[in-house]
Amino acid sequence: MFDNITAVRAKTRRAPSMLASIGLHGAAIGLALALTYVRAHMPRQEAPVDVVFRPPPPPPPPPPPPAARKPKTPRQTPKVIPKTQPTAIVQPKELPKLEEAPPDLPEEPEADEGVEGGVEGGVVGGVVGGAVGGQIGGTGQVKRIEAENTVIKMQKISGPEIDYTPQAIEHEVQGTMVVKCLITIDGTVHNCRVLQGLPFMDRAAVDALQKQRYQPYLVGGQPVEVDLTFRIRLVLPQ
Repeated sequence: MFDNITAVRAKTRRAPSMLASIGLHGAAIGLALALTYVRAHMPRQEAPVDVVFRPPPPPPPPPPPPAARKPKTPRQTPKVIPKTQPTAIVQPKELPKLEEAPPDLPEEPEADEGVEGGVEGGVVGGVVGGAVGGQIGGTGQVKRIEAENTVIKMQKISGPEIDYTPQAIEHEVQGTMVVKCLITIDGTVHNCRVLQGLPFMDRAAVDALQKQRYQPYLVGGQPVEVDLTFRIRLVLPQ
């Protein structure tokens, strides 16, 4: 019986506290909603922001000038030289001639009838068995002179010309040779020496000159030996 009375009183005490609690919660919730609304609709004050502008970077350096182009050299194509057949060596038909002027012929003495007791082929005043040009009681030595074929003219009697050798023709040798020879009183040629030669022609020139024969050279009407210098111009035949 007493339990029921105490239970009712307890229930009556709980009712106002619950209402108060609910009211406080509702007020708190309403206040929170009001604050949220106010914050949402309040104008926002944005804080000023300091903007610092950096200076623009310097312009890039100008590009270097283009390198000078080297002039193009045209490519040289190698020339093709056609092979030529070796030319056959032909023996020249004409022989080179010595550039010698015709010699001055000495005046021939007038023929006479000879003298009594003379010998055929002798000279006036000669002695039987004496040498041409000798003197009575003389030593018999023969005079000798030196000269060039451009100064005195020796008359050639016989003998070959100087022939080109095959080697000289092949190498197209031309020029002047200088050969010194001794021409005796009978006109034969001996002791030839080459003073200025040409390739492949020295031996041929000496052989040809030593086979030649000349008319004896007279000085004062008497024959003398001549140490003669030949200047021989050799030219290839055309």
